[in-house]
Amino acid sequence: MENGPGIRPRVVVGLDFGTTFSGFAFAHITEPEKIYTFYEYPNSTGERPYCKTLTGIYYKEIGGEWVFKSWGFPARGEYERDFMALRKLRARGPSNDPFKPTVGTCFTKFKLHLAGRDMGPSSASALPEGITVNVLITDYLREMGALIVHTLQKNYGPQLTVKSIQWCVTVPSIWSNAAKATMKMCMAAAGLVDGVHGSPHPLIMVLEPEAASFHCHKVMSEQTLGIGDKLLVADIGGGTADIVVQEVVSVGKNSYRVKEVTTSSGGLCGGTYVDQLFMEFMHKKVGPCLQECIFKHPNIYAHLIKIWESEKVSFGDKSNIGGSIEINLPNKLVAEWENWDQLMGNPARYSYDDLEISYEEMQSIFDPVIERNLELISNQLDQVSTVKVLAVVGGFAGSPYLMDCIKQRFSSRVPQIISPPNPGSAVCQGAVALALNPGSIDSRVCKKTYGFHAVEPFEEGIDKPAYRQMYDGVSKCNNRFEVYVRKGDQVKEDDCFSRLFMPIFDGQTLIELELYSSEESNPRYIIGDKVRREGKFVIDISGDMRLQKDRRLKVSLYFGRSSIEIKAEGLNFSVGSQQFQVPVDA
Repeated sequence: MENGPGIRPRVVVGLDFGTTFSGFAFAHITEPEKIYTFYEYPNSTGERPYCKTLTGIYYKEIGGEWVFKSWGFPARGEYERDFMALRKLRARGPSNDPFKPTVGTCFTKFKLHLAGRDMGPSSASALPEGITVNVLITDYLREMGALIVHTLQKNYGPQLTVKSIQWCVTVPSIWSNAAKATMKMCMAAAGLVDGVHGSPHPLIMVLEPEAASFHCHKVMSEQTLGIGDKLLVADIGGGTADIVVQEVVSVGKNSYRVKEVTTSSGGLCGGTYVDQLFMEFMHKKVGPCLQECIFKHPNIYAHLIKIWESEKVSFGDKSNIGGSIEINLPNKLVAEWENWDQLMGNPARYSYDDLEISYEEMQSIFDPVIERNLELISNQLDQVSTVKVLAVVGGFAGSPYLMDCIKQRFSSRVPQIISPPNPGSAVCQGAVALALNPGSIDSRVCKKTYGFHAVEPFEEGIDKPAYRQMYDGVSKCNNRFEVYVRKGDQVKEDDCFSRLFMPIFDGQTLIELELYSSEESNPRYIIGDKVRREGKFVIDISGDMRLQKDRRLKVSLYFGRSSIEIKAEGLNFSVGSQQFQVPVDA
C-alpha cells in the first residue's frame, strides 16, 4: 500500500461508486481480516438492509443556479415530496404565495456519462445547462465521503479524520484512461484526497473485476483453486458488465496472486438496461397515455421503477418459475389509462389498478440484456483452455433468473459456477482486501498498443511525402507512432517501459509529448481510424541549454497498473537526475 509522507493510514476504505447504487466497505490496518460493509443508509427501505444507497442526487434551480439539496435514497424521497406538495397546491387553485413549493431534478445513472462511445449506446439522460457530470460526481462523492468519515469516527473515535484514510475507488476495467482520470479529479475536488483537507495517501484505483476476484478467493475454500487454474469473473452491475479471465500464480492463506490471461471485455448491459426494457414494455401495454401521464406527473416514472425493482430481484426464483406477476399501478396512471380507453373507444379492462405480466413476457424483458452478458462470457471462454470457476458478482448477480441462465448455458464448460453471498458488496470488500494485500495482481494483458507521437528519419518509398519535414537540414518523418507496449503483451504491475527523447533543434526549451493508443499491434502513424490521442504533457528542458540537442530525457511508462502512470527524468540536464511524476492532460 502506498503511503503519504510521514504517516501511515489507519483505515482502508473501498468505495464502489456504481451506476444505480453505491456503497463502501472498510477495515482498520491493525485488523486487516475484519472487513466491514456499511448497511445503515438514510431512508433505506426493504425487508432486509442493503449494502448500497441510490446513486442519485437532487438539485433545485434557484436564481439561475443549480443548488444541491440531497443525495442517496433521500434524494428520491425529497423529489417526490416536493412534487406532491406542488400538486396539492395546484389542486387548490391559483396561488400568489411567494413561498410555494418548487420541484427540482433528481439525477440518476449519471455515471454512464463516463462510458466511452465504443461501449455502445448509453441510457444516460442528457444533462441540463449549468450541470456537468463532474459536478454531479464531485457532489455525490463529497456527501458519501462525509458519511464514511462519520461512520469511521463512530467505530474508531472522533480523532480519526479524512487524513487517516487510504481511499480505494473501484472503476470498470473497460473504462478509458480519461474516465479514470475524471474519477481522480472528482475525488480531489470533493476534498477526499490531496489538497489541504484531503488524505495525503495517494488514491488507489482498483479495477472492479479484480476486486471481485480477490473477494471470491477469500470466501471460497482454499482447495477450490490451485496454481495454474483459471477463474472467470463476471462483474455484472447496474450499468456495465465487466468480464476478465485470470490464472492463479500462487495460492495459500496469506499468498494469493493471479495474472490476467485475456484482455478484459464488457459493455453497457447491466441491470439498468432491463429497467429500460421494462419501461418499453409498459409503453406498449398501456399505450400513448403512459407518456402523457409521465409528462404531467414526472414522479410516475420513479414510482414504476421502484415497484419494478422489487419484482426484478425475485424473478426466476424457484418458488415462482412459470408464474405471472402483478404490478400495482399508481393511482394517477390508473385514472389516465381508464380515461384514455374511454376516449379512444377501447374495450374496458377488467381492472386498471394492476397489470399482470406473464412469465413469458418477463423473459422477453430480461432476455435481450442477459443474452448480451452470455455472449461476453462465451467470448472470453473461447479464448482460453479450461476455466475451473466462473464467479458472478455485482448488483445484477442477485437476480435468480440471470444466474439460472448462466448455469444453463455454461455448466457443461465450467465445473463450478458461483456467486458469493451479498454479491453487490463483493467489489467494495475486494477493493479493501486488495489494498491490504499489494502485489496480488501479478500481471495484466495490455488492451491496446501505446506510444508517443515521434519524429523519425524519413524512409523513402515507405513514409508518406506529406509527413516529410526538414529539421536542421535533415529529412524527418512527422506523425510517427513510437511504440512502447503492444496490444496483447503481458505486463507486470511494476514493469517499466522507457525511451530516450532528445531535442530536434538547437534552442528548444520544451518537449511536448503526446500519448496515443491504437487497436493495431504495429501502427506506423498517429493518424488513422484505429488510433486515439490519449493525452499530452509538456516537459521543461531549459535547465541546461549548453547541451542543446545532446540533452537526454528518459520517459518511463507503467502500463501494468490499474491506470497508466508516466514519469520523466532528465539524465544529463536540469537538477541532476531528478525523477518526477508527469500529469497527463487528457
